[in-house]
Amino acid sequence: MEERHSMWKDLLKQAVKTKLNCRVLAGFNANVDVVIKLNADMISDIIEREPQVLENAPAEPTTVWPIKTNMEFMALLQECIKVGKSYYGVMDSSLADWFNQVFAERTEAMGGQAGIIANQMAALGATSCVYCPVLSPKQASHFDERVLYPKVNGKFAWISIRRAVNDQWTKLNYIFEYAKGIKFKFGDQEIVSPRANRVILGTRNPKAAMGFDPVIEPHLAEVGQSVDLAFMAGYHHGRIEGRAETLKEYIELSVNDLRRLRSANPKLKLHLEYVPMPNAADEVILLKEIAPLFTSFGINENEIRRLLDELGHPDLVADIVKGERAFSLYQGVLQIARELKVSRIQLHNLGYYVVVLMKPYEVDPAVVRQACLFASAVNGVKALQGGAIPLEDVAQMADYPLSEIGLEQLRAFVSEAKSMGLHVTDEMLDTGILEMDDHWVLVVPAHVIPNPVSTVGMGDTVSSSAYAAEVSLNAVKSCNC
Repeated sequence: MEERHSMWKDLLKQAVKTKLNCRVLAGFNANVDVVIKLNADMISDIIEREPQVLENAPAEPTTVWPIKTNMEFMALLQECIKVGKSYYGVMDSSLADWFNQVFAERTEAMGGQAGIIANQMAALGATSCVYCPVLSPKQASHFDERVLYPKVNGKFAWISIRRAVNDQWTKLNYIFEYAKGIKFKFGDQEIVSPRANRVILGTRNPKAAMGFDPVIEPHLAEVGQSVDLAFMAGYHHGRIEGRAETLKEYIELSVNDLRRLRSANPKLKLHLEYVPMPNAADEVILLKEIAPLFTSFGINENEIRRLLDELGHPDLVADIVKGERAFSLYQGVLQIARELKVSRIQLHNLGYYVVVLMKPYEVDPAVVRQACLFASAVNGVKALQGGAIPLEDVAQMADYPLSEIGLEQLRAFVSEAKSMGLHVTDEMLDTGILEMDDHWVLVVPAHVIPNPVSTVGMGDTVSSSAYAAEVSLNAVKSCNC
């Protein structure tokens, strides 16, 4: 056992030395996060002043879309804290005034997948580019000044993000974070948070379209030729006001843009980070059309249950619910990879990652594993100090042990795989890699930081850091061959 711990430590020590030598594009959603760190007194004070906020609570608050009243909000918060569940939803703009009134203690930070990824890639030394349709002075100020933005003025060029302002409106996401082990009191009900997590409610603006502006569309081939990989998120909105009013129109527009993006660079890597759509039926239609155009897909342990249910696999959902573990998650990830025709899927969970690579996969699975360990180190530092993590800070995680959660999940995976009759040996305990007939599966232990300073953007950080590291490490390996 001790020997295996030592082997994984050696792998980690190598992984943290990774350098990102790639060009990255992130799109489409950037916003300013208004971060509120919840404590028991905050909730008690609100209820004492406004006891009516516990009245008229919806029976299933997580299904309410958008959240319109403070009663709906408190019910949602209570439900999520009770089970330690993360949540993302839309709020009515009228709630912002109440939030500003009752939550005086708050901070602002970059938010949205595109914004977080762009800043993180710049901090790690990659050439970082971003495209978000609405860019206010306030939003631009939260970007790393090294981030580039595509500008068309007669011809296409990349310019500094600070010179790319095109609007005055700023999308705000209110993020309510809570630590593990806090005792909250909602009226007569007392609950203790089982894990650190957050509830996110965002404002909406029709102008913040999740797609490329018509001005830049003719230049998408040039954009794609300028980068090595692109991280895309925001398709869950499913429409663009004035251009693609129906789901069908939005899918056609998105598919055409993605094809344009790769037209002059067929080796361009495209990663889709999953964000749930309000309408499950629409989500299935959308994903089956656009997912095959991506080379990579990112999802977490909560989101996979929803997606598997939508795809018609209640048995896989039930198995995950019955016992969330690396093996049950692997079966779900494999099903999604086959059904959505994506060659790489990474599921990030507390303490470990499950990765499925469909054959033929052009990158050595050992390289993919090292990239995952690098991403874990980046995310570990983020949990300790927050914000975008500079490359020079990553090395400190070499001496921070990988979680026992992840190592135990790897052992349990091997044991269960053997019991299922799969051809697996104890070698997987040393490598985290198992070869199957038409795919590879990786179970990679990761860091767990107790009471992280922030939980926002961790999934985005893991997905982007891992895939960017994979592209960079593979390029180095190819050059050395």
